[in-house]
Amino acid sequence: MPQGQIIPAITACADAFLNPPIANLGHRGIEKAGKLVRTWLQRTDDPQRDLPQAALLMEEAGTGGALFRNLYRDFLAECTELLDSSHLRTGHTLYTEAATLWAEAAALITKAGESGGAQYLVQAGTVLCDLSRMERAAMQALSRLDA
Repeated sequence: MPQGQIIPAITACADAFLNPPIANLGHRGIEKAGKLVRTWLQRTDDPQRDLPQAALLMEEAGTGGALFRNLYRDFLAECTELLDSSHLRTGHTLYTEAATLWAEAAALITKAGESGGAQYLVQAGTVLCDLSRMERAAMQALSRLDA
């Protein structure tokens, strides 16, 4: 990606994350998931199958969860080699931590499915709410790249 396209690409992504069109996307979607995950044992007929599957998808598939955060972390790391920006470094640092926390949330959801322990879903919900705040802060920093 040419250097002149990096800032507009990052700020557009940040804007979409910070101002999602519906409550299931961006930081609002993560926060909503943090509240709803606590009920997942009651929402499935086969938690031993469904919760580990949901966790796998959260960690290794789709555009959400750890997979996206790992990709975005690596993209931001490459960008820091091209641009000198404290906002960019902040975003990279926070996404490095977020990628790890998404994997932790997925592991807790898997444990809940395997054990039937609702406490793991409560912990996963707490992690997801922390992630919502963390990623919001990261995207707020990244949205200021053009400032």
